Amino acid sequence: MQSHLPRAWAQLYAGSIGTLVGTVAIERAGTTIPGIYGMTLEVGDKLTTDAKSRVTIALSDGSQIELTESSTLVLTENILNPDGSRASTKITLLGGLVRSFVRVASGAAPNFEVHTPNAVAAARGTKFDVSYEKGQARPVGP
Repeated sequence: MQSHLPRAWAQLYAGSIGTLVGTVAIERAGTTIPGIYGMTLEVGDKLTTDAKSRVTIALSDGSQIELTESSTLVLTENILNPDGSRASTKITLLGGLVRSFVRVASGAAPNFEVHTPNAVAAARGTKFDVSYEKGQARPVGP
């Protein structure tokens, strides 16, 4: 018996480089290549920006992320629904700051996640920043 429920599909294609100021290195399958405007990015790519550099990535679901200077992230997961909307997107911030402009997705559960070594931020649709610096303690509130 076949199910008629829609399926989500994991995508190798995660997005492409939009705005690029300065230098960004892309590590893919053990090889480091320079990022250029319009370059296709894949799940598993690790991006690192130099000082005074930043890159904007147009994700395949219409969301955008901006990686600021001296930052590193990995495009960890990109799963789309049959209609092209986001089923699940995960990025891992290893250091620095990432700005996320998350396109609203259907469903009640957050399906866009930014992971750091010590936290996870999740959303369905919004704008938010996440930063992580190894060895930096989070400020304590009042």
